[in-house]
Amino acid sequence: MSGGSDPAVVDVRSTPEVSEQQAFEQWEAAVAQAYVPLVVTPVRPGEFRARIVQSRFDDMDISTVTATGQHISRLPRLIHEPDEPYLFASITTQGSGWLEQDGRVGEMANRGLMLYVSSRPFTAHFEQNWGVVAVQVPLSRVVRASGVPSDRIPTAVRFPPEGAAGIVGRFFCGLAQLQQTAPEQAAVLARHGTGLLASVVQLAAGETPHEEAGQALARQHALTYIQRHFADPGLTVDDVAAACSVSRRTLYRLFEEDDDGVAAVLRRLRIERALALIRTDQTRPLLSIARASGFVSERQFYRAFRREMGMTPGEFRTEYA
Repeated sequence: MSGGSDPAVVDVRSTPEVSEQQAFEQWEAAVAQAYVPLVVTPVRPGEFRARIVQSRFDDMDISTVTATGQHISRLPRLIHEPDEPYLFASITTQGSGWLEQDGRVGEMANRGLMLYVSSRPFTAHFEQNWGVVAVQVPLSRVVRASGVPSDRIPTAVRFPPEGAAGIVGRFFCGLAQLQQTAPEQAAVLARHGTGLLASVVQLAAGETPHEEAGQALARQHALTYIQRHFADPGLTVDDVAAACSVSRRTLYRLFEEDDDGVAAVLRRLRIERALALIRTDQTRPLLSIARASGFVSERQFYRAFRREMGMTPGEFRTEYA
């Protein structure tokens, strides 16, 4: 259970020693390093501050961005054919602005999700303080998974927080938070990010999701439910299936790529919780930790812990706590 890389943090602000112009130049360089080359300009004089917290997973990057007002441009002269193009998904968490690409203008506000691509010019504008969760995936992977050509991807269209796109937007916002506290769990969920974006692209492009992308959405629904309820010792596979409106057989099929299926996902989340509790409270009884992690008995906890970690909880506490 390996996590994504440790988050990279960029914090830029103007100070008495750093002028607004110098801060913006630093920020522009940081944005180009984290994403793609862009031209960034301030919208008004005053204190400047901006921050990126970015995590890299196998096939995508996810970051939280907060900053003061600015205008962002991906100009034609910055786009080079050999560069790998990316699909960006942006979920606005603070403030509001607009994004323009392919002759469309979409409002960035109120947890809405918006898509745009790095291979064509775009502009974004935020008048006041703003914040987004930004997802970056190679465009070719989304095109391959969705079957939708890059020129048909609905760029600069705001998808509201309700509906399928809203579920995916909340997934990415939650993933960005989870990476800070439980990177191993975040890495498990991040494997499905490209498939979820492909599903959004298909639905937005007026396509019926093919089986792979449709299953990604259903699987994410189940994962979200399991993540919220895994600490409940009474949670069963039937409970998950019922909550996600799928049959038990379908639920097992959604998780067949994992060694032990949905039960393994549930077990690993519970073990991750137990590991965190053991590390942070060396005096708490192991039975109490077992129950707080969702295990119905100490015996079940010991058996699951040994299966995942190759040692008993007591041995782990002695060696690592």
